[in-house]
Amino acid sequence: MPETPSLRDVPLFASVDGQTLQRLARDSKIESFDDGATIFRQGDRALCVVVVLEGYVKLSRTAACGDETLINICAVGESLYEALTPDGEHYRVGAEAIGDVCAMKLPATRFRNAMRESSSLAGAVIAEASRKVSALIGEIEALKGLNADQRLARFILSLCPPGEDSCSIRLPYDKRLIAARLGVKQETLSRAFAKLRDIGVRTEMRDVQVENVLRLAAECRGDGRGACVADRREAAESRDAVL
Repeated sequence: MPETPSLRDVPLFASVDGQTLQRLARDSKIESFDDGATIFRQGDRALCVVVVLEGYVKLSRTAACGDETLINICAVGESLYEALTPDGEHYRVGAEAIGDVCAMKLPATRFRNAMRESSSLAGAVIAEASRKVSALIGEIEALKGLNADQRLARFILSLCPPGEDSCSIRLPYDKRLIAARLGVKQETLSRAFAKLRDIGVRTEMRDVQVENVLRLAAECRGDGRGACVADRREAAESRDAVL
């Protein structure tokens, strides 16, 4: 197992006081997971708060009938604190590794106690929760207000490096998960990728070439409100915070 990194290097803990970090670090441990591995299951006792250090983690919820709903895909630096039930006793979703994942585990009971005792830790968790709520509102707005082509354009635009007129990017996970995240069927996603070729977005497997970022933004915007340009700015700010 890799050595435990400094908690200060994790965006969630960047503003937390040193004494609290020392207490949390004493009990933290690092675990690695292969693609598709279960990190925890829905309904399990919540023994740990998990922070993603490398890779992506899929959070999903399974209904009584067996249908699975994608809740979120968490990236580097994000905690899975929202996976806990309000009382913190169980996980209300399941977590699965997307590709190779390295994660930090912190004992849930001590983490909750530390939140009660440390205003800086409580503030950091609230700030992250607020950011995730804002992102969720943006996704709901996209699901309700954008067609499949615009949703895909919005997603690709969020991956483009800021300030570039054209760029080459790699999709962070497979198209099956992208379809689930965008709330479309896989065949609908394939048609959307095909339509984006007309504006210079070329794909080969998971590699994407964007010939004109501004043209992609215009496609994403659609109705002229400029929502996707704001989404790109927010994505760039989140990326900078992680880096």
